[in-house]
Amino acid sequence: MKKHIVSMISVIYSLYLFSKDTFISTFFKAPIVCSNEQTIEKIINDKCSVSRFGDGEFYLLTETKDLKFQKKSNELSKCLKEVIDSNEKNLLICIPKVFKKTDLTNRTEESMKFWKSYLRKFRFEWYKILNRKRTYYSSTFTRNYIALSDKSDSLNYFQKVKKIWEDRDLLIVEGEFSRMGVGNSLFDNVKSIERILAPSENAFEKYKEILLEVKQHNKDKLIIIGLGPTATVLAYDLHKCGYQAIDIGHLDVEFEWFLQKSIIKTKVRNKYVIEANHKIQDSEGFIDEKYESQILKKIK
Repeated sequence: MKKHIVSMISVIYSLYLFSKDTFISTFFKAPIVCSNEQTIEKIINDKCSVSRFGDGEFYLLTETKDLKFQKKSNELSKCLKEVIDSNEKNLLICIPKVFKKTDLTNRTEESMKFWKSYLRKFRFEWYKILNRKRTYYSSTFTRNYIALSDKSDSLNYFQKVKKIWEDRDLLIVEGEFSRMGVGNSLFDNVKSIERILAPSENAFEKYKEILLEVKQHNKDKLIIIGLGPTATVLAYDLHKCGYQAIDIGHLDVEFEWFLQKSIIKTKVRNKYVIEANHKIQDSEGFIDEKYESQILKKIK
């Protein structure tokens, strides 16, 4: 009897969410979000900085729940709110391009199912936070492989992305075991690479130290950041200080999956891949002298 009641409640709740989402998506204007290609072109042409918001950043902004690699906090929530409300010149505020039905047409069944379910729960909350008169850019420009149903143009796509840092001096700020570009050709077109390593988990607890360390560097360097929600805030603060800083998210992992021709999220050797539950806690025998020579600072 109890199982039957629970099942009935679940069905009723699902119907409620579906009806609510149908109403909101029908009678409320969806946010304006540029395509991945338009986002890349904007970054290249105007040398823009990038702060990205996905479902994880939304959870932390609203203090809904912790992430696997970042605990929620009132301070982080306030910082994320400041970023998403900001209107800095040449700072792109990027959000998922998923709010219209047509946005989901080239996604895998799994990805489509996730976003439909997610929006039934949170579309209204997103709409309350966003300025629907504003033009946003796509946070999934760094997520353009594993979730696509048609992957035939992936090589051309990654070549376009790589133009962002072509012939630039890079300062990569990343988690201790992210190792972006190591073992692949993602950054083979740059002048130089230097790295600052931060904690792979709960990096925001070291935020002030990370920001201070990056600010010791020349503003001609392009700052590439892979630190989850911390990257969203860091790119914003660095941009205000005169740097071009790009929250690059999981691009390196997406590139690795492309090279592997993977159709599911899998582990990548010697790299921290939280979505495949691959949490490196030690070196696992990893040795790369070139990578080690690029490391300027390890923030513990």
